[in-house]
Amino acid sequence: MCTPEAYVASRLLQGYTQYKSDKQNANRINKNTDTKAKTIREEAIYKDNALIRQKENKEDQLTEQKLKLREQETQKKGQVKLAIFEKGIGGNLFNSLVGDVERQAGKDSNIIDQNYENYMYGMSQDRLAWNRRFTNQINNLPRAYKPTWHSYALNAAVDIGSMYMSNSPPDTPNRGGQTFNLTYDNYNPPR
Repeated sequence: MCTPEAYVASRLLQGYTQYKSDKQNANRINKNTDTKAKTIREEAIYKDNALIRQKENKEDQLTEQKLKLREQETQKKGQVKLAIFEKGIGGNLFNSLVGDVERQAGKDSNIIDQNYENYMYGMSQDRLAWNRRFTNQINNLPRAYKPTWHSYALNAAVDIGSMYMSNSPPDTPNRGGQTFNLTYDNYNPPR
């Protein structure tokens, strides 16, 4: 058995060593978490940029479709006007036929606009979903709180105190100059 001073020293050294180990472990976990979070943030930026480019490509495609639609409308109007002019027709029939071409072009333009709005809404929802996904990944990374020396010192002190109390015999009271020795050999309970 070691002396009380040696036990106190070894218990304090053990507590301090455990504290340093736990602190290094917490630092390592937090450093790994910071590195992973940085990687996830960079991935989120690249994904968002890719979605923005995809949106811009779709905008360009829809703009091109509208330009083709306007070109077709102009060609059809020209063909209708030429056919009506060759036949010598005028008045309400001319206005009706040109109006039909313009009405059909307007319907087609509205369909393109609706498709554009639906696509943009869907794209904004995709961007929000990806943003939430990356945010949740970052929030779910492990974090370790750095320990304080106080809890380890308190634990060592309680352990040292309990060891001291369990290894030292209790003082027995004097009753009339007589010291009681409480052993099982001479124990007589009061009657």
